[in-house]
Amino acid sequence: MTRVLPFIALILCCTSCKKAIQEQQQSIVMKAITDGKWKVEYYMEGASDISNQFVDFQFKFYEDGTVIGTDGSVTNVGTWSGNVSNYSITSFFQSASAPVFKLNGIWKLTDSYWDYVEAEMSTDSGKSLLHLRKIP
Repeated sequence: MTRVLPFIALILCCTSCKKAIQEQQQSIVMKAITDGKWKVEYYMEGASDISNQFVDFQFKFYEDGTVIGTDGSVTNVGTWSGNVSNYSITSFFQSASAPVFKLNGIWKLTDSYWDYVEAEMSTDSGKSLLHLRKIP
C-alpha cells in the first residue's frame, strides 16, 4: 500500500498540473480577446463577400462573457464564450440588427494570433468565413 501512495500522488499532481496549464492558456486567450476592440476584416457567406456590411462596426469583448458591437449609431449587445480545448468561439446577439446577427453561432478557429482571428462556421446555406482584426 505504501508503494501505491507515491504513484497516486504523482497522478494527482499531473492532473493538477494539466488543469493549471489549461487555466493559464484560458487566461492568456481571454486577455488577448478582451484587450482592445476588433473589426470584421472580411466575411464570406458561401461565395458572397459581405465584408462591406461590417465596415463601420467595432466589437468589444468583455471577460464577463458580453460583447458589444457598434457602428456609431446602433449598438448590439451579445454574449460570447471561447473554448480552448476545441478551438472555437460561440457568439450570440439575441436581438441584433443586420448584419451582426450573422455572427451568431459556433465558430471554429482556423488560424489566430494576438491581433487577428480566422474562423469558419457551417450553416444551412454553406460555409461562412470570418476574419477579425484587432484595431490598433
